[in-house]
Amino acid sequence: MPSAQINLTALKHNFEALAQRVAPKGVLAVVKWDAYGHGLEQCARVLNDASAWGFGVSLPADGVKLRQIGITKPILVMTDWVGKAVKQFTKYDLSFAATSWYKVEYLDSLSKKTGKAISTHLKFDTGLGRVGIHHSLYRKTLGALKSLHHLKLDAIYSHLAYGGPKDRERGLEQIKVFNEILKHAKTVGITPTVTHLANSAAALALPEVPGDLVRTGIALYGQPPSPTVADMLPLEPVMTLSGNILNVRKVKRGHGFPSSHFWKAPYDGWGVEIDLGYSTGYPRTMVNEASILYHGKRYPLVGMMSEDKSYTFITGEKPAAGEEIVFWGQQENERIYLYELSPLIDALPYELTTWLSNNVERSYSDSNPIL
Repeated sequence: MPSAQINLTALKHNFEALAQRVAPKGVLAVVKWDAYGHGLEQCARVLNDASAWGFGVSLPADGVKLRQIGITKPILVMTDWVGKAVKQFTKYDLSFAATSWYKVEYLDSLSKKTGKAISTHLKFDTGLGRVGIHHSLYRKTLGALKSLHHLKLDAIYSHLAYGGPKDRERGLEQIKVFNEILKHAKTVGITPTVTHLANSAAALALPEVPGDLVRTGIALYGQPPSPTVADMLPLEPVMTLSGNILNVRKVKRGHGFPSSHFWKAPYDGWGVEIDLGYSTGYPRTMVNEASILYHGKRYPLVGMMSEDKSYTFITGEKPAAGEEIVFWGQQENERIYLYELSPLIDALPYELTTWLSNNVERSYSDSNPIL
């Protein structure tokens, strides 16, 4: 039966390595999308105990869940909060990302209406071009902010468009713009409690990034955001996705497997049927592109994938039914990282774990060895 083993010891290890790397900056641990499919509450407890400064979540409801399990540190709701129930803004002491002037005014109005100053992180677009108030408007925005008296501005932040050394010049230009914004804020008397700019890749590769915090997402889960930063810090995969061998048959060179319509063996070996298919959320378009692990060695994912089955071709001794096949993560001393798989289907590394179906059993361990 397919399963996702979550190694909480690895999560703690990765957090401590990242925190040491970016010190004295604090770490805002991003646990969006159910901690990228790893389990929101389970991962947040570990990160909280490991001294995360605070948490970034997708929805107010996720922030409420963290409050209800006893987490008292700052929680930033990063997306999808406009129009949600008022008590989520006032009862649970959450912070909200204001990525447009409309959202700034919305939070100020809600603060006035409820009599509670709602914690706000104001986001500028310094060059990523995704969300945030465009940096060309920072003087106008900060000036207008002075006339709003109800919300609580706890942070000014941005998102660095940095995935590795190829983005260095663009990253340095964004840093320059961000520093100009912070300087002007200080000039007009706006003093946020914290500032943050760096993402996971920048936390690893650009120590000169300004800010009191770094926002680390996929790196916490042991997945370097790109191959160009993979060797900058030893990270341990937190999730291992695996299935089990159902059937094995001898396949001669030139013969098809699972039939000649899909793939033909380049030499003699063993055709192996596995109990993991696309119903798990593993993309079937990985077939004939990706590798799997068997006994700590890589073999090709071949042929086709059905809703509940996939196939590999293995050489050497005959595999046995019931043995483990790893699709990503760690087996013995070998690992398959998400950044290896995601380019095969033009995806981002963290998309793979967030696509994983809730029907895939998650099992949690805090005693797995770190190799």
